[in-house]
Amino acid sequence: MEKEIQELVTYGLTDNEARVYLANLRCGSCKAQFIAKEAKLLRTTAYEVLKTLSEKGLISSVIKSGVKYFEAADPKKLIQILEEKKNKIKPLISELANIKETVKEKPGIQVYQGKEGLQTILDDIINNKPKEILTISSAKILQVLEFYFPNWIRRRVRNKIYARVLQEKVKELEEMKLKDKNHLREIRFLSKNFTIKTHTQIYASKVAILTLSEEELFGIIIVMVAR
Repeated sequence: MEKEIQELVTYGLTDNEARVYLANLRCGSCKAQFIAKEAKLLRTTAYEVLKTLSEKGLISSVIKSGVKYFEAADPKKLIQILEEKKNKIKPLISELANIKETVKEKPGIQVYQGKEGLQTILDDIINNKPKEILTISSAKILQVLEFYFPNWIRRRVRNKIYARVLQEKVKELEEMKLKDKNHLREIRFLSKNFTIKTHTQIYASKVAILTLSEEELFGIIIVMVAR
């Protein structure tokens, strides 16, 4: 269940919203008290979350014999909500892009924190659409961003961004190397006893450094040349 919760949080729900939605999905049509117990939340907290999910269209309710029962919407509704958001913001994208083009990026350092911060940095690489990126990386990136990173690789390939990668020699990465051609990538391995603790990307006059420590996740983008 924790995996599903994490993926729903990545989708955009809060941790409590993910827990309540999954609890309701599992029990079908049920009372708030039961949902709260299954989600391991206080009843008052569960009520507030149910109200929020109802406003988002992910939970519906019905009165039976004077008692309110809640029912989770079909999971396909999650995709529908994303499509609706996409259609609403699409007309605004070109206008925002024009505004950004008028502002020159200055040399400096940008700092990002947490998993979402690391994802923002990797998104910046895709958004810059460089022809090639140079990478020196710890294998730990595959664990820290286990849901996000495989999708990021697919996005990089779709945008035809070639990657030259220097990594630790571990079994998991040796298996990944077999897909180098399809993944527009060239992986080279460091000596067996050499370890790396960060993930570094050089792209489009920038250097991104992601720390992968379990105690604190953060990353920086160093803008080297004004554009």
